[in-house]
Amino acid sequence: MGLKIALIFARAELRRGTRIKHFMVPPHGLQILSALTPQQHQVTIIDEYHHLADPDLDADLIGISIWTAAAGRGYALADHYRRRGIPVILGGPHIWVCPEEALTHADSVLVGEAESSWARLLADFQAGELKPRYDSQPLPLDETPAPDWSIIHPNDYIIRISPSTTRGCARSCDFCYESCRPKPNFRQRSLDKVLAEIDARPYPVIAFLDNDITVNRNFARQLFTALIPRKRRWLGMTSIELANDEDMLDLMARSGCRSLFVGFESVIPESLGEVHKRCNRVDDYLRNVRRIHERAIMVNGSFVFGFDHDDARVFENTVRFGIEARLETATFTVLTPYPGTTLHKRLQAEGRIFDRDWSHYDTTRAVFRPQRLSVDELEAGYFEAYRRFYSWSSIFERCRPNEPGFAQRLFLNMAYKRVEPVYGLLGNPIPAGWLRFLFNWYAAPYQMPQVKEVELLTPECSRKGYGD
Repeated sequence: MGLKIALIFARAELRRGTRIKHFMVPPHGLQILSALTPQQHQVTIIDEYHHLADPDLDADLIGISIWTAAAGRGYALADHYRRRGIPVILGGPHIWVCPEEALTHADSVLVGEAESSWARLLADFQAGELKPRYDSQPLPLDETPAPDWSIIHPNDYIIRISPSTTRGCARSCDFCYESCRPKPNFRQRSLDKVLAEIDARPYPVIAFLDNDITVNRNFARQLFTALIPRKRRWLGMTSIELANDEDMLDLMARSGCRSLFVGFESVIPESLGEVHKRCNRVDDYLRNVRRIHERAIMVNGSFVFGFDHDDARVFENTVRFGIEARLETATFTVLTPYPGTTLHKRLQAEGRIFDRDWSHYDTTRAVFRPQRLSVDELEAGYFEAYRRFYSWSSIFERCRPNEPGFAQRLFLNMAYKRVEPVYGLLGNPIPAGWLRFLFNWYAAPYQMPQVKEVELLTPECSRKGYGD
């Protein structure tokens, strides 16, 4: 007998955030769960960043995926549906590290990756023998199915293909959820599986979901070489150290790379060492961004404020770097000690965590006492960094009006921080898929001239560094 299964991605109410990113790709983990579900069952995915879950939802079983800032919303949903007599399974990053807490709101919790447990969980449920906890063990990625796109409405998301070539991380940054997981946890899919997924969805722009698409350099070279004749464009995440390898950058450009999300994390070398992000070298930042730009690849820089070595100058220095490096966009966050991470354990032992309201763990609030900043200074500096970086003067300085690609870079900044709030205020009046033609235009290639090193490395910055 088939079940009606609803899988919900719980929404966090962010104090400040760009919601448009939630309209780019579907919740990948729920797509995998749907693909793992036997065909006799009917699966519905509800992404609460699109539509809040119906309180009167008709389902035999409900699964809710929760990250820390959404824990309050996820638990409230679970409590509501259980009062209606519908069994609820909780999973996701927060549940992995707080399973006992979650069990007070659920009939069962799924801890870890779902591949090794989901079928067993469903069979137990149908037999009336659902266990309170299922601990999943990591499996080889080739045993994981491709995400199920059949249940995703084509106009709900802008990008129509978002493969993952790896899972886990080869690094151990203290503030990342990956630091919660036993090492080694990095795994690689085989190239033929990745290419088969890509070929099955012949859309022009690919969004790779890997934490670092180039961490396995040999595999990356094979993948990028295989992408060249396919003539697709792609976006991905990587580290800034990648640009030490100019041959790899050339190959990425030829393969269709158009934009990279790069975790700079900090412009303070001591802060990078503090959280074990030693692969980043601040002295190489400007040079490496220039190398990426020379290949007509855009850079979205990610920065974190609140490390123990950060003082009141970190906000100005970070924005100054972003403008001088001409980053197309930047994402700023407040250092957040997610439960289970090495950072959380350290700050907890030092008695510095004062806020345990999970809804505040959204990377916009200080939930611990910084070392060289007050709580108010950290939060005010975070908001001021966003204001300055996306000011009109900054946008036109970074977007380079006299160079090819100006219109695309300007569009990106406008969409990212200026048009998107209006779109949300109006209640998302246009389906995300209707905007796909604009995104495909933004991702179209343009020819960019060589940028001379002297244009980026000013004598002051090359001598002193941005942490001075």
